[in-house]
Amino acid sequence: MTTQPEDLHQQINTWKSNVNDVRDEVKMMRDRLEQIALSDAPREVMTRVEHFENRFLRQREVADEIFHDIKQCAKKVTATPVLVIHDDRPVDDYDTMQNRMEIFQKLYEELKSDFNHFITREA
Repeated sequence: MTTQPEDLHQQINTWKSNVNDVRDEVKMMRDRLEQIALSDAPREVMTRVEHFENRFLRQREVADEIFHDIKQCAKKVTATPVLVIHDDRPVDDYDTMQNRMEIFQKLYEELKSDFNHFITREA
């Protein structure tokens, strides 16, 4: 299958947008967590706060790593201004990047669900 470079850039831009959305949502969750941390919550709640602080920090690190890798894919596409021939993969390592994005989204959704459950119990 032949894909225009514009289609490749569109896929890459979608990935970048997804990662940025996760970054923004994690920031909002961290802000909410900070409110709980500043309250007079019991020790067991503060333990959970620390747990989520660590998970949010790691989520941000992973987001930064994957965003960097996406940018590297964009450079690879830009370096190939002609049509790219492939079997429905926008970049050479598309399968790997697609798999990483799926795992990234899945783990983020789990984090978000866990945090929302925590918030509803503590609110």
